[in-house]
Amino acid sequence: MKGAAATLQEKRVAAVREHILDEAYELLVSHPDRPFSHEAIAALAGVGARTVYRYFPCQSDLYEELWARVRKHAGTIFPSSEDQILPQIPILFGGFDRNQTVVTAVLESAAGHRVRERGAPEGRAAFSKALKNLTAGMSPAEKRRVIAVFLAVYSAPFWELLRKRGGLSGPDAVAAAEWAMSTLIRGLRERYHTTRKEKQEKKQ
Repeated sequence: MKGAAATLQEKRVAAVREHILDEAYELLVSHPDRPFSHEAIAALAGVGARTVYRYFPCQSDLYEELWARVRKHAGTIFPSSEDQILPQIPILFGGFDRNQTVVTAVLESAAGHRVRERGAPEGRAAFSKALKNLTAGMSPAEKRRVIAVFLAVYSAPFWELLRKRGGLSGPDAVAAAEWAMSTLIRGLRERYHTTRKEKQEKKQ
């Protein structure tokens, strides 16, 4: 009986947590003019503010869960190989377009900034693996610079820059990011082949 009671309690806890997240998402999307606070979320969810704080002590905890939800719904992942880089861009940017209000809120808040920074190590590791062949022979400093540039293009801030400052539509932003990535990849390939050719000539 104790096991069954524990399981029922866990389900209730999970249900309340998801309900709070649903209302937090709704607040950002449907009421962007309202303050995004624990108290505002509690009012929408029909629970006490203490309940919201119990599940999400900090605003960054809320943003982290909402950001994870955006990534999950969009099916976005970091590329793990060179041939995955370009096909992932429309998926990534399409997810940002569909969740524009949430993405913008995360980008423009201090709490959201901290959330995004937590994903930076994951992104650096992924592009380090995806670009392993093309960065072979580079110094550690060169590799860091290359990976940083790819990670910058493959990001929500770059999407926002293209959409807002660049004035591009969703499809145009995708095309621009694909062009930037393909240009970078082509440059790395040319450098890679040139380096290999020079090494072979030296051996001869």
